[in-house]
Amino acid sequence: MKKGGIAMIVRQLEIKMNFEAVTLKHKKIINPYLYQYGESSCQHSFAAMFCLADKYCDSVCENDGWLFVHRAGISSKTERAYLFPMGDYSNEGRLRGAIEAILEDAHRYGAAVRFETLTAAAKDAVVRLFPGKFSVTALRDYSEYIYTYDKLVNLPGPQLRSRRYDIRSFYRNYGSRTHIEIIEEKHLDEIRRFQKMWLENRLNGEEDAQLEHENIAIQLGLSNYAELEFTGIVMYIDHVLCGYAYGVPLSASSFDVIIEKGDRRIPDIYRALNRDLVRICCSEYQYINREEDVGVEGLRRAKLSYYPDILLEKYLLREVINE
Repeated sequence: MKKGGIAMIVRQLEIKMNFEAVTLKHKKIINPYLYQYGESSCQHSFAAMFCLADKYCDSVCENDGWLFVHRAGISSKTERAYLFPMGDYSNEGRLRGAIEAILEDAHRYGAAVRFETLTAAAKDAVVRLFPGKFSVTALRDYSEYIYTYDKLVNLPGPQLRSRRYDIRSFYRNYGSRTHIEIIEEKHLDEIRRFQKMWLENRLNGEEDAQLEHENIAIQLGLSNYAELEFTGIVMYIDHVLCGYAYGVPLSASSFDVIIEKGDRRIPDIYRALNRDLVRICCSEYQYINREEDVGVEGLRRAKLSYYPDILLEKYLLREVINE
């Protein structure tokens, strides 16, 4: 290696990362990196970082054209969790330096590096640049389901015949009694009341940590709806709110559907929310990310039933420490 290359890596290793907890003030710093380098992954969303603070406790550091994300909420004394660094991937020397900086940061705390939910491209880069340095585990439960706008709105072809039937059935039964509005400030309190009822009915007196985390994220999102640039719909049947859905852009071509909640007593309401959110709010986006199934069999069947155009594979990489 040339001296210049060694000097560049050493300079990267000397970076003292100053991580700050994600707040609204970081949106203008973070979003350009996510839009350009986020690969349309729902994990690369400022809204997700902000709203899931209770779970992930994300903190960020921008340095030398790179964005670093540390996930304190899922770190431990022996492993520090990070997202893949975001910056100019075309320069492998600089990418290697960014990963070296993460290694140095973790080692400063006496911990190993754990890279969370890497895409296949990011995983391949780490394995290529650091052969044998990390173990690799495929995370099928965190693969993301991505569809074209046309598929979710028009439901074309014989494969989606049953989904077209579900939509026709919903509107045959409820069409004249249904109206939809774009979510505005005036709807937020009503959505909060519906969400409280939905959660109570779903929990039925039991505890569910995942649903509790989701509810905290929803409340935080609703309290900062405009600032987070969410867009969504509320669905009324007989003038009663029976469902809502919203999301946020991931890039100029991709939209992330973050939340869908409907009254389960109404057949096919989730089919209708799915289609109508995209139809009304997402016409400028080519791809719609409907996120992961997190290993829930019913969710997996539902997401697969729409035949995703892309299944964005995810991987966990853990630094191998040789004693």
